[in-house]
This record gives sequence, C-alpha cells and structure tokens, in this order.
Amino acid sequence: MDIQITEACCNTPTTKTTWVQKGTFKPLSKHVAGIERQTYHVGQRNAKMGVVALIDIHGFHPTTVQFLDTLAEKGFQVSAIDLFLNGPMPDEYMGDMPKLGGWIRANAEYSNNHVNELVKIAAHDLGVDGCSSLFIIGHCWGTHLAIRAASEQDQIFRGVAGPHPTAVTVPLVANLKCPLALFPSMDEPDMQPVIQAVQNKGFPTPSLHVRFDNMPHGFCGGRGDWTIHEQQVAANQVIEEIAVFFNSLTPKEE
Repeated sequence: MDIQITEACCNTPTTKTTWVQKGTFKPLSKHVAGIERQTYHVGQRNAKMGVVALIDIHGFHPTTVQFLDTLAEKGFQVSAIDLFLNGPMPDEYMGDMPKLGGWIRANAEYSNNHVNELVKIAAHDLGVDGCSSLFIIGHCWGTHLAIRAASEQDQIFRGVAGPHPTAVTVPLVANLKCPLALFPSMDEPDMQPVIQAVQNKGFPTPSLHVRFDNMPHGFCGGRGDWTIHEQQVAANQVIEEIAVFFNSLTPKEE
C-alpha cells in the first residue's frame, strides 16, 4: 500500500505533557490472531452512546488520553483500541518518511493489522456495556482507518469523525456508509471536496467540516499541548462539535 500522509505528520514531534487518565485499560472480549488485545475504556457506565477510537501513531500520549477523557464527559462511553502491538512509532523515525511509512505498513495498516476485526470487537463490547448508538473517531492516520471501518458492508456506526486527518481523500470515502465530520488543521489539504463527496450520498444528517487554520497538525493528540491556551480552546471546540454531531445522529429516544 502506498502511504500518503500529511508532511507535518512526518515532521512534527510529540509534545511533553502530563495528564492523569480517568479511564482504565482492559482486554477486548476476543483474541485477534490468537493474541489478547487491550482497549482504553472511559465514560459513565449508563451512557447509551459508544465511541470506538483509533489513536494516532504516537499511542496513548497524555494529550490524546485527555481528549478521550474529555469526550467521554459529554455523555459517551469511549473505547480506544491499543492498536500497536510493538508500541507507538519510535521517535527516531520522525522526519524520515520511508521509515515512518514502513512502520505504518508493519504496525498500523488496515488489513495487515486486523483493524476491522479489532473495531468490530470493540463495538460489540460497547454494545454489551449498554451502548445502543455507536460511532467511530480517529486521530490523524486513525481517521483514515476509521473511515475504512465505517465503509465495510456490515458496519454499524452512525457517524465517523476525525481531527487533523491524514490520508483522507475523495476515493477513500467512496463506500462510506454514514455521515462524516472532519476537523483539519493548518497543515492538512482542503477537505471540502471529501465532505462534498459524502454529502452527495444523501444521508439525512449533513456531514460537517470545521477547519482550524491557526492550529498545527496533531493539536488534539500526540502533537498537542493544551497548556497553550489557544490549543486548549480549539481542541475543546473539536470535542464539543463531535459531541453535537454524534448527538444529532442518535435517535431521540436515546
């Protein structure tokens, strides 16, 4: 697979931040390829809306976890799959596109790394935990993966969302089966054509596009530093937009 990612995704280092997680890690209910896999679960147990989250290549960075915890406070149970069996991308690969692309192919490519199977199990487990409306989000490369999962013939998600998406194109959404919300940063290309392609599918609820031209790539995840006031405000706007978008896709009785 040809890995086409945002240049800033390759060149922007992670930030040094801290956050005390509010959720817990637990195993998924089924093994994948004979291996027990973990997910980070956070949110009120009586929440009926569930979100499967696909994190960026930097793993459970404190800012990423803070994003997940804050989203959960909006009335969701969030299950963030630990995607990377060998840990997040090594820092020394930053800025080296061939190494980064090779790492993604080996550790985070959709088919080779059983992403669809992991997503289905995480979604099933959220259903067991009482969630009757399910959604999926992804950070950066995770948005690419989330869209592919929501394009499966038997997918069950009501909506998909992605902050600072990478490798998200019009062809990628050709088979998407639910509305899409994208929140590109200053470093992403124009995502309006992608959103228009989804709008053309005629879903009852419109898709959503909010661009943050004053924010760097990764501000909601591993490259974000919410001690910088402007980043915190922007990230919380993304979280609020996602919460409103997902609520608009949820049947009123829930």
